[in-house]
Formats: sequence, structure tokens, C-alpha cells
Amino acid sequence: MSRTFAELYRAEAYPAMSHPAADPLVNAAVARAAGLEVADPKGARILEIGCGTGHHILSLANRWPGAECTGVDISARAISTARNLARQAGLENVKFCECPLQEFEPEGGFDFFIAHGVFSWVPDEVKLALMDFIGKRLSPAGIAAVSFNVVAGWRQRMAVVEKVRAIQAAGAEDEMEAISLLMSVVEAGQKEIVADMLAKGPEVLAFDDFAPVMDAWSLGAFVKLADASGLKWLGDSVSGERGDDAGDDVLKKTFRAELFCGADAVLGAMPEARGRPKIDATLKISDFPKLDAWRQVCAREALPLPDAELKSCMFSFPQFKVLAAMDGSLSVVALADHAKKVAPELDFIPWLRHVAERGLLV
Repeated sequence: MSRTFAELYRAEAYPAMSHPAADPLVNAAVARAAGLEVADPKGARILEIGCGTGHHILSLANRWPGAECTGVDISARAISTARNLARQAGLENVKFCECPLQEFEPEGGFDFFIAHGVFSWVPDEVKLALMDFIGKRLSPAGIAAVSFNVVAGWRQRMAVVEKVRAIQAAGAEDEMEAISLLMSVVEAGQKEIVADMLAKGPEVLAFDDFAPVMDAWSLGAFVKLADASGLKWLGDSVSGERGDDAGDDVLKKTFRAELFCGADAVLGAMPEARGRPKIDATLKISDFPKLDAWRQVCAREALPLPDAELKSCMFSFPQFKVLAAMDGSLSVVALADHAKKVAPELDFIPWLRHVAERGLLV
């Protein structure tokens, strides 16, 4: 028997990851380029709706100790994990709330909203509540990064989903077996979609292609809903570009992350400087390589490590063992010896240089 949206999210945990498209540093640059004087994220109030186990909001709290970060989710299991991770990392500027969005009543407004991977996967009443909540709780110059699946690219994808479900109904044990069977008979135009499904794996597919709710929208319809919720569209959350439905149809676009401010927000003259801000990810390898406390927790728990641009860096289990030892107590030579024992196939020095180039070391 299929599960409801709430049953899935309360029983299972979506794989932990951070979201570059919902990086307040990048989103703020887009908003400033549009003429909005946004708050400095370093001391801002930041809220993530649908935070799951907290990987993204914890990464922001770790980056900006002066920010006030909050995560809310309906899953008691996920929130318990998030609180435990925060305790392990010693992050005291982040708090978590386990409750439906409709029951969440925080004090004051927020400078940055994040709703990544939420809108298309919740029932209609929650969609409306989400956009209404953002419209009412944005600070005067606040911004919200909200993502959703785009119908232009999902038309063909949902046709594949229906074929997979038909194979399941005919006797396949689960989605992965059905997808594997489909791969051998699917028409050429759908092979790329099937291959992508296989690459995602069952943990992600349960929350995405085969989620209880998977509701793709057009950009035009989404912007109209935002407007009705008291929000003004600023463009793509990373580039600031303002696309349209016709372009999405041509590109068969499957996903968008868009940026909004309050309808009453005043947009001034656009500054000359535009584009993604430079993020410090310089090569830094000390004699005693060290991860910060949050990334040490990620290494010990075998979670992706967020790099300087909030991209999730995944490693093999032997490599996690090496990373977990990077607490500043071992020299490069000692770490190399440790790597020979726990990850004998690892070419340590080039790998360590890669770790440093991603901005993972302090």
C-alpha cells in the first residue's frame, strides 16, 4: 500500500546534502544586482523550511557563527538527528522545530528563506501555506529561494514513471528492478531518463520520481502564485536570469530554483557589479591538516562534506576514515601513514591537495 506524503517523510530520511542554489551568499548577490539592499548573511536570521536532518542549515550555521539559523520539518526522526549533529559540532546558533508548517509560529521575520525540494513534493494545501508563510514572514528586505520541478521536462519523465509502475504491477519486486527491466526495452528517447533514475538510487527516487506527491509546475504558474502570496520575482536564485515557459519547453527544463522578495520591497538602481560572489576556497595545507568541527562530524558520520560553495563532497568509507583523523593532531606525514593503513589504495598527497582546493580545511 502506498504511503502518504507525511508517512514517507516521518518514516524515512532524505539523503543528507547541501544546496548551492540556496546559498544565502549567492542569493544575496543576485538580490543586490536587482537593486535590493539585503541583510549581510553573517548576522542574518535564516530559516530553512523542510530542513530534513539539517545538513544545509547546519552548514550555514557553521559558516556564519553570528547568524541566527532555524530549521523546521515534520519528521521527528529527522529533527532529532539534526539536533544531535548540531550538538556534536558545537553549533549553538541553530535551532530546530518539529511541526507542520501550518503550526509553526516563530517570533519576528526572517532575512533569508530556504525551501529547497519542498514545493513540488507536498499537497496543494501545504504549497499554498508555504508561499503565504514566506510572504508574511519576510523581513522588509528579506529574500526567499524556492525550488520546484518544471512541467516542461517532467512530461516525458512522468511517462517513464508510469511505465515503471506498470512493470511493478506486472510482478517486479520494487522500483529498481522495474527500472532495470525497462532499460532493456525502452525507446531511445527515454534511455537517458531511465539511466538517470538508476543513478539516483532507491533512497532518492522514493522522495523524487516515485514520491507520494510529485507535482511539476510551469514557471509562469509558479510566479503567479508567488505574486498572489505577496512576493516579487527577482529571477533565478543563482544567475538572476528571468526565464520563461517557452524557453523551458525548448530546453525541456526539469528543475528551477527562483528568488523572491516582498511585493512592497523597494528596488533601487542596479549596481554595476553582477555575478556570483567570489568565495574563499584557496589552497591551504598546513603541516597539521584540520577540518572544522562540523566537517569532522560529517566525516565521522559518513555524511557529505560541504565545500566552500556548499557543494556536497562525498567520499568512500576508507577516505572518510582519513578525514575523521584530520583534527589537527596529526602531521601530513602521520596522516599519510594512517591513510596507508585504512585506505591503502588512496594516493594521499594529490587527494589531500584536492581536499584543500575544495576549501574543506581550516
